[in-house]
Amino acid sequence: MKILDRYILKSYLLTFLTVFVIFMFIFILQTVWLFIGELAGKGLDVGIIFKFLLYTAPKLIPLVLPLSILVSSIMTFGRFAESYEFAAMKSTGISLQRAMRSLIVFIVLLGIGTFFFNNNVIPWSEFKQYNLRKNLAKKKPALAIGEGVFNDIGNINIKVDRKHGDNDQLLEKVIIHEKSNDKKNRVVLKSKSGELKSSPDSDILQMVLFDGNRYEDVKSTDPKEILRMQHAKVSFEKYTMNIDLREMNKVDLDATDYNTYKMLSVRQLIDSTASDQHKYDQAKIGFGNNMYKRTGVIIVEKDSTNRVPLDSIKTTDNILDLLSLKNKKRALDVSITSIKGRRTTLENNENRFKRMEKKINHHKIFMHDKFAVAIACIILFFVGAPLGAIIRKGGIGLPMVIAICLFLAYHFIGIFGKNSAEDGSIPPWLGTWLSTMIMFPLSIYFTRRATSDQGLFSFSLKELFVKLKDEDEEGEKEVQLAEITEADRQSTQKFNALSDPQLMDVVKNYRQYNYSEGERSLAINLLEDRGISQRRLKVLGFFENKKYNNAKEAQDTFKKNSKKAFFYYIPTIIIGLALPILNNNIEMPIWIFISLLIISILCSLVYMYYFIKSLFNYQSIHDALNEKLSGGSILGLILIGIPLYFLIYFYTLQNTKEKMKQLN
Repeated sequence: MKILDRYILKSYLLTFLTVFVIFMFIFILQTVWLFIGELAGKGLDVGIIFKFLLYTAPKLIPLVLPLSILVSSIMTFGRFAESYEFAAMKSTGISLQRAMRSLIVFIVLLGIGTFFFNNNVIPWSEFKQYNLRKNLAKKKPALAIGEGVFNDIGNINIKVDRKHGDNDQLLEKVIIHEKSNDKKNRVVLKSKSGELKSSPDSDILQMVLFDGNRYEDVKSTDPKEILRMQHAKVSFEKYTMNIDLREMNKVDLDATDYNTYKMLSVRQLIDSTASDQHKYDQAKIGFGNNMYKRTGVIIVEKDSTNRVPLDSIKTTDNILDLLSLKNKKRALDVSITSIKGRRTTLENNENRFKRMEKKINHHKIFMHDKFAVAIACIILFFVGAPLGAIIRKGGIGLPMVIAICLFLAYHFIGIFGKNSAEDGSIPPWLGTWLSTMIMFPLSIYFTRRATSDQGLFSFSLKELFVKLKDEDEEGEKEVQLAEITEADRQSTQKFNALSDPQLMDVVKNYRQYNYSEGERSLAINLLEDRGISQRRLKVLGFFENKKYNNAKEAQDTFKKNSKKAFFYYIPTIIIGLALPILNNNIEMPIWIFISLLIISILCSLVYMYYFIKSLFNYQSIHDALNEKLSGGSILGLILIGIPLYFLIYFYTLQNTKEKMKQLN
């Protein structure tokens, strides 16, 4: 088996590394295209650009790694199934889970390594890249003057409408603002054209302006002169400026003066989140106390001697009736002004609290994301590997299309979830884990179908509704003996060789022995020929196995109700999760929102009905086996089953099968 494990692991690793390198190269090119505006035209050498890409590459791992695992899993196992290698394995008794054993160990170790990579390497790369980008923004060579926008060059702010010439040295429609020592723009120059005459590598930028004007505000200490807003205007045909660029070109690209939440580890994020949450809570308490004090409400102690007797105040329904007309107007004006001030204060603080809450949510999202990516790598493997075995297609055609579609669904659900979690529409942990939670049932479904050699979908809608149709009115069917066939003759010969106790056991436990109703009737007839009547069988307790029959009936009813509950659980959970996310990310018409909400509520009610019925049936199975479910077990099933019914569904089905095996 070690040879087979090495072969499967080698085949998978070869495909995985190839796919990973290709996707990493594609995403790095996309990053270069995204930041080309920050890298071009700044006189950067190849080493700086390489360092920028080196710092960017680790941040792409959480995006590239899950996609690579999904694609390589589908391609590898699809190729095994297509070339009948899985058929050869199964013919020797090797199951799909056994074939995946070496890869499961590798993927689990890879998931653990991914977490430590996210927790240590990515914060370091984010720290280096973020600071490098900030420093690159400060570094602009003499010729880096954009068209149509203002650019800070040394002590001037310059805008040109157009640059042309062999080296873009000719300028048209130039506007320059000179900065004074007090950081105010007192000098403005406008010219129809200009020319750059200095070398692009020089520390001095020499600029010659043609046919323009120079405007300067005249600074005066006399208040009267200041009110006159005096300025000087000078026209020129040619004006030469020399701008010192030495300080600007001394930017240290290795400086690390900036820090963000993306540069923190899990422990640092937990501490930072707790600190921010404490500040947020204190700010809300302080704001509430401050607003209460500003209302002017004063709590008077019971023993105060300064209270005004109630008898001295005229009883009235409107307190304004106690004031004169002039005081009424004054009181209303003061109230309106006070209310406007409070409203402005509330709006400003609402925005402040939203920013604080969003910052806390960012920390929580980024912390959960470190764990979610690691778990997603494992889950996507259990999605891709069985799916490849099901579709039986290798290569880069259909497997690539299926893998990309699944990954896009996983990725976009994650983006929508995180966007909704940022403003508190859904909890941060749910927004981060939502895509992984949706992929988890798919991994279980694909693995079960691949293990049992079933197709992707083995039922039609018609068959599905037939299976879910209510069968409560089904009664006992009368057993009618058919004409004796060759199989009946063989059964007769077999039963004739049995003793009376053995035949009585067949009559009682025919289901456990996988006998049919006809064979049971045959055993009853043989016993009657031997002088043992049905009445005697009933008296001795061998006519039927009530315990097993009750358990079997309860199991069949449980399967029916649990399937119905699962059928309605799917739209309930999908609409329930998607509705706030879609409403937060797109403008949804109110009628669509209400319709989806009504559908979700109806499905949830029907789901709860069948879920509760299935729990009663589950209890009946245990009762038939003389076993009692404790209150804690039932409560646990309810608490887990309501949000995560897919877990309870598969657990209870497997558990009932084990219970019925005990009777067999």
